[in-house]
Amino acid sequence: MNRKNIGIVLVIAAIILAAVLFRVWAISRADYYADVSSFDSAQDKLTTSDMQTKILTLEKSLLLNKKPENILTLADLYISIGKSDLAEKIMLGRGEVDILNKLGGLYLSQNKTKEAESAFVKAKNKNKNSESIKGLILVVLKKGDRGVAENYLRELSVIDPDSVNCYASFTYLNDFKKAKDTFAKAKSCTLYGLDKYFTTYNESQNPLYLRLEAANLYYSQDYLNLAEEDILALLKEKDNYYNGHMLASKLYERLENQPKTNYHKQKAKKIDPLPNHVP
Repeated sequence: MNRKNIGIVLVIAAIILAAVLFRVWAISRADYYADVSSFDSAQDKLTTSDMQTKILTLEKSLLLNKKPENILTLADLYISIGKSDLAEKIMLGRGEVDILNKLGGLYLSQNKTKEAESAFVKAKNKNKNSESIKGLILVVLKKGDRGVAENYLRELSVIDPDSVNCYASFTYLNDFKKAKDTFAKAKSCTLYGLDKYFTTYNESQNPLYLRLEAANLYYSQDYLNLAEEDILALLKEKDNYYNGHMLASKLYERLENQPKTNYHKQKAKKIDPLPNHVP
């Protein structure tokens, strides 16, 4: 090997060594920034200064090494301070299951059902997991499709039987007894105030009123298709139900359907021009 070739080999070796050393340094430095951004979990609340420090150090960490766990932590911080656009930006294009599920949850909270479904499906296809299926249950319920939700509930029952009753109780809120029975079997459930709902109401109350309150719970959480389906079914049974028409008018006002909003307001007014209702 002549001197020129030896020189070329040495240069290449030096470049490779430099790249390796930089990679090691970058990972080490990224971990350092991630460690610096960690605060005592026992703290009741981070101060604004602490929050800013944590965000800045995690941002520095991601510039050097985009570790999934740091992306998830930073995304949560962004969301907590109302910067969901930044959370979406750092998660887009990632293929890890946890990040896809987090992105799906973000989209779901923004009522972007198409984007949420896409993220959850990708996560489920990579590795069938309970969080993806839970997300998909909520997505199809946003669409108002209990039938598809039932299919996902069956899938969830196989891999996470402890959670399936919680999600089933939310799915079947239009049937109070069925919903309460499934809720009672759930070991834990934090979905949309269900605990408060089943604590507040009981089977001895007017069935129509229970169904109205279930529809109202869907309405309050932006499951508007389910709310509409259940309110209309309720009014089909009892057309002279003042509270039913008032909830329908609120629903259609949110859906920006003024003719239907006016229709139900007028129906309510005809039923009781000077309302003084006892549920």
